[in-house]
Amino acid sequence: MAGALARAARRGPVRVLAAACVLLALALLDPQPPMPVAVGSYFFVFDITQSMNVEDARAPGGGTASRLAQARAAAQELLARLPCGTEVGLGVFTERRSLALLTPVEICVHRTALDQSIATLDARMAWAADSHLYYGLYSALDLLRDHLPGSALVLFTDGDQSPPLHPDRIPAPGAPPGSTPGLLLGAGSVLPAPVPRLGEGGRIAGYWGVNDAAGYASAGGPVLSVADMEALAAGTDLRNAPQRVAGAVPAHLSARRDEVLADLARRTGIAWQPLGDGGANLAALQALPGARRVQRPRSFRGALALAAAACLALALLPEGSWRRLSLLMQRKRT
Repeated sequence: MAGALARAARRGPVRVLAAACVLLALALLDPQPPMPVAVGSYFFVFDITQSMNVEDARAPGGGTASRLAQARAAAQELLARLPCGTEVGLGVFTERRSLALLTPVEICVHRTALDQSIATLDARMAWAADSHLYYGLYSALDLLRDHLPGSALVLFTDGDQSPPLHPDRIPAPGAPPGSTPGLLLGAGSVLPAPVPRLGEGGRIAGYWGVNDAAGYASAGGPVLSVADMEALAAGTDLRNAPQRVAGAVPAHLSARRDEVLADLARRTGIAWQPLGDGGANLAALQALPGARRVQRPRSFRGALALAAAACLALALLPEGSWRRLSLLMQRKRT
């Protein structure tokens, strides 16, 4: 019995060391067998309106960042996680329209161009200050249907609108719900926060106050004659009264509007969720319809190198440990 254990203790390290050499050789050769992967075409649209400058989002290294910075970081992480063969295009939304900056291109070939383009997206690119998200989303979906068929929309936005859209005047989409796949990713916090004013160089120069926003009524509010307003108010002149919805977030503050995002998703038949970690965002993106399965070479170099290192560590165990291991295995056999 003792002799058998000694022989096993001597042979064990040699066999494990041989396995480590084989695994290390495979890691160096890096065979890449073809594996089926799902790839799709996506059009990333970024809300660049003023509320996206609110610094209430969680920064990757701790602390806070602007909602736009959170959206940029999430998009760049998606680029790093999506498989080669995936195509991504870029666009921006402000006022009532979404405009294309870059049509979808393959992400591995054009990774640097995509990363740099996303990094330079800035609120100063906006051509108007208003934010009518319903129109902006419908504009993006129309853009995909007319010019980028087969692509899915990914809109990074906080769901906030300024001036807010009156609930009686919400427009209808131009196509049936679900005709174009898409995903809304909500940036920022649900807690109201002040909206920055940007000065030269894009630096915060102050914040919008109550008086700054007091003159803006709800967009699309009902148009009433003077007689109608006086009759509705029982003699009170409503011409100078605010037309904002009761209970709405004050106009000079902004928060992620989950109820707006949910309503947009319902009206258009697309998905929505708050911006989460990279895994959650990737899962939501890959759940969109329209992806196709293709064969792509896949490297197992990391896994092979890790297995080789584990075998090498096991081979370097002292002889006494191998004796105990051999004894334990023999006991299990009997």
